[in-house]
Amino acid sequence: MTAEQIFFGLKDTSLVIIPVGHITATLCPELKAKLQAFLGPDSSLRSLRFDFSDCLYMDSTFLGLIVYLAKTAHNLGIGQPVIHHANAQCMSLFRTMGMTKMLEFSDESCPEPAEKTELAAQEALSVSFLLDAHKELSMLSAENEERFRSLTSALADSQNQED
Repeated sequence: MTAEQIFFGLKDTSLVIIPVGHITATLCPELKAKLQAFLGPDSSLRSLRFDFSDCLYMDSTFLGLIVYLAKTAHNLGIGQPVIHHANAQCMSLFRTMGMTKMLEFSDESCPEPAEKTELAAQEALSVSFLLDAHKELSMLSAENEERFRSLTSALADSQNQED
């Protein structure tokens, strides 16, 4: 398996996220925490861009995070996130999850951030983070709700036991 990495940085008024390899849940909490600093109500961002040139695959948690980021961008008036150079497998996942209407897709080169920050994986993922990501996906369609019903139910039960 290819090592997973996520980089991010600014290019003018664009926030650029660069997933590399096989992206799983391990980098998602850190990515969300770092990006929330850029996505506040006083944000000067005008676009959210993903460079998928080197992304081989992504799991459902990362897909759920993209849904969250797309909704946040919409609420801030930034517009649809732009996905640059997604491969056939990633495009298939976007279609299967019903995400194509909330994202814009481009074969043009993604702007290169002036400086890139690499994320570090968290040692442990919280149940609530995983549950939130899968709820985001589940809300997109009845098919997704059914697809993730067992997982979200198990995560909700686990979260209730922690409380």
